[in-house]
Amino acid sequence: MKSLHLNYFIRLFSRLITVLILVTSLTANSAQAEDKLGTVINIIGVDNGLKTNILRSLNTSDNIIPLSILGFPQSDNYILSKARSALQALGYYQPVLTIKDENHAKQLTIDLQSPVRWNDTNITLHCENTDESNVKFTALHPFVKGKVINHGEYSEYKVSLQRQAQELGFLNAKFTTSTLNIDTVKFQANIDWVFECGARYSINKVTIEGTVLSHDLINGYSTIRSGQPYNQSEIVTSQQALNRSGFFKSVVVEQFVDHVSQTVDISLSIIDTDKYELKTLLGYGTDSGGKLGVSWRNRRVNSLAHQYVASIDFNKVKLDIADIHATFQYQIPLAKANSHWINLVSFQIKNEEIGRSKIFTLESVIANKFTPHWSSQWSIVMAQEQLESAADINRSLEYIVPSWQVNYYSVTDPFTAVEGWRWQSTIRFSTEQLSDPNITFVQTDQRLKRIWSINEDWRVLMRARVAATWMDTKEFNHSMPSNYRFFAGGDVSVRGYKHQSLSPEEDTVLLGGKHLFTSGLEIDYLFKDNFRWAVFADQGNAFNDWRDWKLYKSVGTGLRWVTPIGAIRLDIAKALDGDKSWRFHVTIGPDL
Repeated sequence: MKSLHLNYFIRLFSRLITVLILVTSLTANSAQAEDKLGTVINIIGVDNGLKTNILRSLNTSDNIIPLSILGFPQSDNYILSKARSALQALGYYQPVLTIKDENHAKQLTIDLQSPVRWNDTNITLHCENTDESNVKFTALHPFVKGKVINHGEYSEYKVSLQRQAQELGFLNAKFTTSTLNIDTVKFQANIDWVFECGARYSINKVTIEGTVLSHDLINGYSTIRSGQPYNQSEIVTSQQALNRSGFFKSVVVEQFVDHVSQTVDISLSIIDTDKYELKTLLGYGTDSGGKLGVSWRNRRVNSLAHQYVASIDFNKVKLDIADIHATFQYQIPLAKANSHWINLVSFQIKNEEIGRSKIFTLESVIANKFTPHWSSQWSIVMAQEQLESAADINRSLEYIVPSWQVNYYSVTDPFTAVEGWRWQSTIRFSTEQLSDPNITFVQTDQRLKRIWSINEDWRVLMRARVAATWMDTKEFNHSMPSNYRFFAGGDVSVRGYKHQSLSPEEDTVLLGGKHLFTSGLEIDYLFKDNFRWAVFADQGNAFNDWRDWKLYKSVGTGLRWVTPIGAIRLDIAKALDGDKSWRFHVTIGPDL
């Protein structure tokens, strides 16, 4: 009996041991699985800014501290040490930290205590003849008395001061005293800096290589001159201006520093653009119909970069009818950078709502770009027009029209703009002495575009155009050249209506109006890389009397494909007045 009882207890004990081993093994495997991921950490007692800095110091991903290089979980001492360093960097030198295990995670509780704040800031600059530089160096330093210290801001400002000195030509600038004193008893931080600028280097020699164009032309875009103080930002600005001039493929700047003579030699290595360019055009627009064209450009008629372009375009291409526009343009760069004198000869055949016109034009334009945002054009047009129309209007016109146009872009590259605005203003006139028959008028044309970026995906786009003509209505209808009559409707006007279909009419012929108002409001959404979906509403009309006019409205939707040459827009719009049909519109170009 005793032997039976003993065997029974032995078997029972063995089973218990087996169960314990299985439970222990499962627990260990679970712990190892968690350890392979790392250590989960929860931080309590600090705001998001401090918490983010601690998590970054611990190299966390989704609040998980990675394993050590040996594959073990990080120790509590490691976590506490990293947290203290992260808090000190943001001014908290005496925090109370406690760490404990909770639900297979580490819980770090922080009591910040009092922070260290900036107290005295003593920054001494020894820079000869550099009042402007001293102001630039010391402006808006971040060490405001009473503000909690930030070691990141301290280091960044120190580096920026040295960088600014280098950019202004103080190539031997250095700190002779650089002290940051932290008083953890008074919770104060004091700065004592002495910065020696040393001598300001100057430009010794400027060499230009690789281009066949005149050095005088290049110096119109570059402000780098021998003997002037070295300034890195002016060198960069000059390089960018040359690259944007359109005359060169590339401009590379090399600098050679001589610390003995305290000078810098500058070398400009330039590659000119190709002299000749042949360009062809094949396309389609819902307003212009089929498009076919060819142009030939000579970019370097001589060393002064005179250039010409000869082109011919065919629009509304069909078997029986086409718009023809042939031009010859000669462009002369002026002494001021980005200024040009453009002379143009053109012959145009247009088939529009008012009738068929043949226009021979001579035009001279002075184009100036004052800043990356502002530009203007002064021009004078001399033209002869023969017009065939079913309406009772003058068939033969000769006129001279001077005009002035100003453009403003809030951004420097409208092709890539996701936010900003543009304004274009044009004023033109003619008088009895400048035309035959008498065409006396003053006309203004104002265009505005605006883009608001709501967030990374959503935008609001607004455009408006207002134009007015001061001229007797009867004389306008009878004698105004077709180029200066206003029409609404079409791809870039009031979508949903046929091109030039909105205007005053006479005997079913659309004559064009003295005045114009159009506007559009659009909301678009970036639903995939380079693709936007839009909904819009347009309104507008061309008319002769501000006291008696009607706005035609439309709504629609469309798809935009964003490309380097601007957006390709495919729109479908429905007219809400008159012929309430749906129309399809295709346009290409920048949003601004």
